[in-house]
Amino acid sequence: MKFPAAAALVMVAALAAAACSSPHANARQQVGEVIQKPPLTLSDAIRRSTPLGPADSSTTVFLSFGLKVRNQAQLDAVLASGQTLSASEYAARFGPDPVLVERAVAFLRAAGLRAVWQPPSSLIAADGPAPSASQLLGVDIENYRLPGGATFYATLDQPHLPAPIAAAAAAVSGLDDYHRDRGYAVRPGGLVPVDVLSYYNIKPLRDAGLDGTGQTIMLPEIDDLPNMNDLDKFASKFGLPAFESVLTVKRDANWGTPEKAQGETALDLEIIHEVAPNANLVVYFSSPDFGHSDRAFDQMVTDHLGSIISESLGSCEPETPSGARDNYAAIQDRAVALGMSHFVASGDNGAYTCGLDQPAASSFPSTLPSVTSVGGTTVFESTQGVYLKEYAWGSPLDQSGGGGGASEFYAMPAYQTSEGQPGGHGRRQVPDVSADADPLTGFHIIFGGKDEQVGGTSAATPLWAATAALINQDLKHKGLHEIGFANPAIYWMGENSSKLSPKPFHDVTSGNNLFYDAGTGWDFATGWGSMDASALDAAWARYIKGGG
Repeated sequence: MKFPAAAALVMVAALAAAACSSPHANARQQVGEVIQKPPLTLSDAIRRSTPLGPADSSTTVFLSFGLKVRNQAQLDAVLASGQTLSASEYAARFGPDPVLVERAVAFLRAAGLRAVWQPPSSLIAADGPAPSASQLLGVDIENYRLPGGATFYATLDQPHLPAPIAAAAAAVSGLDDYHRDRGYAVRPGGLVPVDVLSYYNIKPLRDAGLDGTGQTIMLPEIDDLPNMNDLDKFASKFGLPAFESVLTVKRDANWGTPEKAQGETALDLEIIHEVAPNANLVVYFSSPDFGHSDRAFDQMVTDHLGSIISESLGSCEPETPSGARDNYAAIQDRAVALGMSHFVASGDNGAYTCGLDQPAASSFPSTLPSVTSVGGTTVFESTQGVYLKEYAWGSPLDQSGGGGGASEFYAMPAYQTSEGQPGGHGRRQVPDVSADADPLTGFHIIFGGKDEQVGGTSAATPLWAATAALINQDLKHKGLHEIGFANPAIYWMGENSSKLSPKPFHDVTSGNNLFYDAGTGWDFATGWGSMDASALDAAWARYIKGGG
């Protein structure tokens, strides 16, 4: 059943299915979780906690030292040019200096830490007792207990890297294990696969035989897999290949332990699978803290099992420690040089990723100039079941909306200079693109054995990643190179939209994200807008053939 053209899309069929399994299905707003409020900042968490005193040797810290690259200026030139390198070429020209790294490893071991480095990794992993880390880095590490009973260790001191370490490493993360990284998935019926393919004009690509074959999408996750029965039930219900034929799960004690299943991983996998059913999916699980998640991300880039990353995680940018930001940015530079496309959710609290009681701020790592930030919309479907219009997603009642705004730390990249906004102050502006994210017009998934409706920019992000897999497959068929870092092409398409027919983007000009209004062209609420996938595919081929 379709709603009238002017009604926001909520799939009645999916809600009916949910009604069979849930006694609360008729009160959909009461089913599942509401949108997550931003977590407390570390300093606020410490203020509200009970101090437990200095962390002793029973507290193990998990440090990740981000290694310096060689020939930084040459690497910057490679990244700016859009060139891609093989893993061996990158290691030979820009990888860490092995002699300096081994000296740093020996120094760390002498200081009482278990230090490990394996090339071409961008990190030294160093674990050990808190007092050893405190003495090594000149910081005071304390233990705290939150009112709910959870404990964590942390320091607000700035670390000092001793000379043997500073010669090889530029930053360190893992000086606290407070869980600020979070998924951007939200509440429970919605868009079923046929609707997704139709609404964003993905169906012509699928009708042309594009299904993700030969493509691999990698996903960093911090909440565990649901019961495989959920994934199998979703695949069976919608006539998709079994997940076991395409899904690989990566775990390592060095990456910590993910949280119990909360639906984020199910959401990411099911949305990708309905768009690109034959694409391989590789999930890297880690703990939500920065020290562990940096290690999993580094291994993902080192493994290089695919050329697309879909990331539905983020944290308040101003509250993300500089060491964690620097480590992540360096690993991401390697991903760009290796030709990877990385789509990152921009957040689900509108322009207030850090909370409404804090100044407007964006979500890291979506603010990195080297990733493609994905914002959120509310969708409206025509009576024929095809695209009608979209609004920027912003819901003041529950303080939710698509993340967007300016970075506090990263300069505006060259590809974005023509879109500079006064509110950007010369900094990186997000998002780059958008798609359906409003829970009220969200996606149908299966989690916990039940049919659910979910939204969030963590739904929009895997949609973009899966579409990129179809485009990559088509580009390879045409003898062209894959997408790689997507933003230069995306901004070329946006700036040349009047010359492209059909247009690759739906320009979203109404609504706001609780602070910024949508408008003509690029804006802080939705970036360039959402996709017309078939037109996007044609524009990408044109861009590459033109020398992009």
